[in-house]
Amino acid sequence: MFVRHILRRALYREYMSGAKTGFKRAQAALLCAAAAFAALPAQAAPADAQVALVTPLAFIQVENLEFGSIISGTTAGTVTLSPTNVRTATGGVVLKGTGFQTARFAGMGVVTQRVRIRIAPSTITLTGPGPSMTVDSFTIGPGTTLLRTGSSSNYRILPINGIFWFTVGGRLNVGANQPPGSYSGTFTATLDYQ
Repeated sequence: MFVRHILRRALYREYMSGAKTGFKRAQAALLCAAAAFAALPAQAAPADAQVALVTPLAFIQVENLEFGSIISGTTAGTVTLSPTNVRTATGGVVLKGTGFQTARFAGMGVVTQRVRIRIAPSTITLTGPGPSMTVDSFTIGPGTTLLRTGSSSNYRILPINGIFWFTVGGRLNVGANQPPGSYSGTFTATLDYQ
């Protein structure tokens, strides 16, 4: 009833003023559509909603480090995922599909503030249905929001709003005839705001 009342008033103003602008016609059409949908019974549909909330002098993980699908061979090999999300293989490893991604983190500080980023431990173990595998050679990608200061793990925050992000890649060491299945492990990213 409320929607129909607004509809009548909008149409009344359009014809009484004598000005039939495209804006008023579009407004009236939208109100007609709203009135038509108001008569339909209520429906429900599930939907997901996600948000990455960053607070000052903190950071969050946005994406996991995923090496994707691979096929092990009769010889050992490696899968390297660069911080720019380029995946390469050596030895007996064959890469399959596109389901890989670097780890991604977002943080917030103050423009020009220094932040030190460290990954620990330097080697982690992935466990699964077969013998464990290791990940090492972690590499940080500061993207366009951080500027590396020297050759250290220190960076300067570039954006005016202080919000920055960085990625982490690494190297997966795959054994010969590694059994199929999911393997997982944990590494820690530490930020020191200076």
